[in-house]
Amino acid sequence: EPSVLQERWLRRRVVRLARIKMLERREAVLFDFLARAHTETPLFVDPHVAAAGAGISIGPTTVTLDFLGSPIVRATVRNTSASRAAPLLTVTLRAADGTTSRASVLVEALDAGAARTVELLSPTRGRPTSLSWSVQE
Repeated sequence: EPSVLQERWLRRRVVRLARIKMLERREAVLFDFLARAHTETPLFVDPHVAAAGAGISIGPTTVTLDFLGSPIVRATVRNTSASRAAPLLTVTLRAADGTTSRASVLVEALDAGAARTVELLSPTRGRPTSLSWSVQE
């Protein structure tokens, strides 16, 4: 009977949505714990604002290490052009020993003249000492 099948489908969907909500709450609690526990170690601040091209400027930038030793990069992105942009930003991190790692983020729907803070987590452990940015539109 269709109504029984529909009811079962609806129950499964409700259970799935409840599980997703529970996982979102757990993620938020873990994020709050990590933020309060000061699990990040500051590495350096780059106060420079770089013109990355296509009307996008990036900076200032802060680099920290998470509790696992992976770099976290936070930067302010500004759209100085007259139109909306959705740039793909890539940061290249360089360590003192010459090793490099990269991380990218897509900044969606950045209105003309708007600014937004972005956060990138490098999957590679390391202690970068400098960085550079590139942008693709």
